[in-house]
Amino acid sequence: MIDHSRRAAVTSLGLCLLASQRWARGAPAGGPDHDPASSAPFARALRRPGASGLLAQLRLAQPVELTARVDTLPVFSGRATNVWNFATTIDGKHAHDPLLIARRGQRVEATLVNRIGQDTTIHWHGLGNDEANDGSGLHPVRHGERYRYAYEVRNRAGLYWYHAHPHFHTGEQIHHGLASLLLVEDDEELALRERLGIPWGERDIPLLLADKQLGRNNEIAYKAGADDWIGNRVLVNWTPEPHLDVDRAAYRLRVANVSNARMFKLAFVHGTTLLGHHLLGTDGGLLERPLALTQLYLAPAQRADLLLDLSSLRAGDVVRVRSLAYDPMENDAAAAGEDPMLEHPGAAPMGARMDLMELRVTANRPARTALPSSIAAPLPAMAAKPAATRTFRIRISDRGRWMINDWNFLLAPHAHAPAFTVRRGDHEVWELVNEFRSMPHPIHLHGFPFRVVDRRNSPSQLRALVVASHGRTAQDLGLLDTVVVWPGERVRIAIDFAQPYTGTQTYMLHCHNLEHEDQGMMVAFAVVD
Repeated sequence: MIDHSRRAAVTSLGLCLLASQRWARGAPAGGPDHDPASSAPFARALRRPGASGLLAQLRLAQPVELTARVDTLPVFSGRATNVWNFATTIDGKHAHDPLLIARRGQRVEATLVNRIGQDTTIHWHGLGNDEANDGSGLHPVRHGERYRYAYEVRNRAGLYWYHAHPHFHTGEQIHHGLASLLLVEDDEELALRERLGIPWGERDIPLLLADKQLGRNNEIAYKAGADDWIGNRVLVNWTPEPHLDVDRAAYRLRVANVSNARMFKLAFVHGTTLLGHHLLGTDGGLLERPLALTQLYLAPAQRADLLLDLSSLRAGDVVRVRSLAYDPMENDAAAAGEDPMLEHPGAAPMGARMDLMELRVTANRPARTALPSSIAAPLPAMAAKPAATRTFRIRISDRGRWMINDWNFLLAPHAHAPAFTVRRGDHEVWELVNEFRSMPHPIHLHGFPFRVVDRRNSPSQLRALVVASHGRTAQDLGLLDTVVVWPGERVRIAIDFAQPYTGTQTYMLHCHNLEHEDQGMMVAFAVVD
């Protein structure tokens, strides 16, 4: 007697293994349903922020109304795709998930109108707002309701982002499209832009990376309750398999990973050579000085400000923006049960080599950029004697629940109540300890940037990227709001809890693997006077 369910599972697993072999050879990030309108890979020009449509550019000089809704938009060839998005109008033109631009010290007023049929929010990811304007799931906006966010931008210049953050539906809503970029400018950033001679929008370009699980009719698919939702198509600025025609000059690429779970190991590849480039900034803005590198990990929610000099290349050369192969260290497989790849037909396995985009060098004279040795003022020194040190242990329970210490938001009887309090103005060190029977977790802190103090017991593939004392990589030397903790690793972060607000302000600490967050890998804490 034939066990049809087992046969189907074996067939699916075989397809996944074939896909894995294809990805290992470095196939483009198109999956088995490669866009039929593309006669060759990377046939579509990269979408850039413009006056309308997806990623339209909007300066927040006036109050804005953002309506969370579903629109049918042309993303892929053939049938249009239902995209959940934050919609508005700019000079009478429709804009979807606009790229917002604000100045440090500016007051932002943004009204969310919810039309998606379930609770939602706007979380201003990385910004140091008060609880009412943080946009976490503590303050859900019901369908048909409005909520006004009003706050002063206090953060340094950098690439931040905004996205839906309702409890237990964040992964679904972001995967369907409720996420976009927020660029913060200040005098230091504008001065650097002038010194580099790299104009925003021309050779200073944002790259929003997101993988989507695409069905046969171009619908974006999502399965609630799945683990590590990864996609079979990777989009850059909502463009599948894009190319960008580039001059023989330096390019500043502001890269943000807004995927649900997929981590990229980014590199720029010319033939078989990894091109050297410089890290200018991280989640929370500019480094004091540029740091040379050839590759970096970019986990969900992380951003990297990169300078890539193409002046030494020739017309006709092609550079691939690639995610290099790496060991995903998914050591929790025994606890997770069923192979998660069975839920993601055609998707590249986590850690597989993937080509995301092509840079095509045009025929022109090279233009060289002098990179200053110092690009920003030094960050404040970390406190020598923190007021407290707290330890947070990351583990998976015997029932497959991800835990932070003994907390899980789904299991806690009073989840919204803060699990602990912090005194406003204190400096603390938090130690994030990941069990070996685990996987890499991108841990995100709401409301406050932090610095990495040290890393211990890092895996060899991360140790290869260490550039500073105490096991720190180039990214660890900047201000962060999200840090990856690998299996078996201990990461200590230093946090300054100074803020201009009073009273009790409640924030979240959680994994930014969105399925882990939605399944309860999240803790509420309060900052008090």
